[in-house]
Amino acid sequence: MKNVIAGVTRRFSLGSISGKTSSLPPRLSLLIFALPFQMLAESLYWLYGRHGSLSIISLTMVLWLVWFSLIFLTAMPPVDRALRRYRRRLHLAAVAIIVLLAFVGIGEIVTLRLVSNGVVSEKELASDLTEATDTFRYNDATALGHQASETLLNGQNPYTEADIVAALEELDLPVGTVTPLKQGNFAEVFPYPTEAQLDEALSEAKASGDAEPVEFVSSISYPAGSFLFHTPFTALGLEDLRVFYLLCAIAAGAIIFWRAPSRLRPLVVAAFLVSLVLWNLVATGTNDTLYVLFVLVGWMLRSRLWLAALFMGLAASTKQIAWFYVLFYLILVLRETGWRPALHSLGGILVVFSAINLPFIIDAPQHWLEGVLGPVMDPLFPKGAGIVAFSVAGILPPNALVFTLMEVAVLIVAAIWYYRAGYRYPQVGLLLAVLPLFFAWRSFSFYFYFASLLVFGSVIALEYGRSVQRTTLNSRPYAQAVSLGATLARRQRTTEIHDF
Repeated sequence: MKNVIAGVTRRFSLGSISGKTSSLPPRLSLLIFALPFQMLAESLYWLYGRHGSLSIISLTMVLWLVWFSLIFLTAMPPVDRALRRYRRRLHLAAVAIIVLLAFVGIGEIVTLRLVSNGVVSEKELASDLTEATDTFRYNDATALGHQASETLLNGQNPYTEADIVAALEELDLPVGTVTPLKQGNFAEVFPYPTEAQLDEALSEAKASGDAEPVEFVSSISYPAGSFLFHTPFTALGLEDLRVFYLLCAIAAGAIIFWRAPSRLRPLVVAAFLVSLVLWNLVATGTNDTLYVLFVLVGWMLRSRLWLAALFMGLAASTKQIAWFYVLFYLILVLRETGWRPALHSLGGILVVFSAINLPFIIDAPQHWLEGVLGPVMDPLFPKGAGIVAFSVAGILPPNALVFTLMEVAVLIVAAIWYYRAGYRYPQVGLLLAVLPLFFAWRSFSFYFYFASLLVFGSVIALEYGRSVQRTTLNSRPYAQAVSLGATLARRQRTTEIHDF
């Protein structure tokens, strides 16, 4: 054990990570600090908070607020200067956290293996761990996405042929993977249907031959890119889409690694390996890594206007959460280069979005619209790790409109602040984009988790990366954080160039 720890410590020693400098940049150490807060919040909520324990929910709220604060500080260039004197200590603490999380990851793998082999026998513990093991398979969105690819390959429109009952049967998924709706047999249920109620409703749907039971989300709820991009892999025989989304996560890590300076590349590898939540999400069938990959590339390439618009358009064509990132991306382009480039970017994004979705819109406009607007319009049950957890616990009113208003209010305030002042710290926009989702009626942690990966990659690539000095737009944000006067001057010169 001592030899392992010593080896890891040497690999991430001050010299190996930072070259001529004495340690990691303080901001990157803070991001490593955020990892255990996030993992602890996830674990506590899953084990106790989702059952309505007020004390645990309150604790998880505190943990998430600490997480948001650490990611926010990571995106702020002045923090490096403010914490310079503590740089060495922060570095050593970050290395210790990486080692600790590595052992936690190994422990998780071993424990789940013991459960799957029936070695763990204590009833309550085995039940909880078995339930956790059961989540490492498709969710309903991924199941419908898989079905959509097969439907498309058969020459049919996935938006008109979606069949949640058939998808569950084909992939042998448990009823707990469905997304219930507060209507039909569940109209009077609160806060969430039990597994027995879900199973009863599903059995009734099977018996009646109903492919779209009113109690469940039974449509493709995302733009067409959510299934178009993996359809070629399905055509080639890929049977598990989690492999595709794993490749997307690896691709995002590889891009960050490539754009990082050599002294920070060991950190990139270590941070990805110990991001246990990331790998757990991939194992549970999350499809978010696809849009995250596109947003990451688009944000990094914003100095190349049309290329960045292409990737942001691809992201917007994949999942609605990407629309929040697009908003803050356009605000940043507007503040850095002016109205004309921002409008060009918006136009490019809309062209890409239309090119991908228009065939399905023309063929079945109502089905497409109902599916894509479903996450907003459908009568969904409250669920998630955000503020809505207090509603589940009976503290806040169980009213979706209240949470929607909070979400919209936070979005407006965040967008205004980013436009007026926050753009001077460009990477902050990646966190502000998902902050409103913490106040939403549905606020799963993976809605905002990936902001940490995007901030991490953008800070490394755009503020510490190899191309910073030769990329004007990428170097300007740091200068903006130092001098407002210099910022205004640069904006004036940039506008004159574009006007010319």
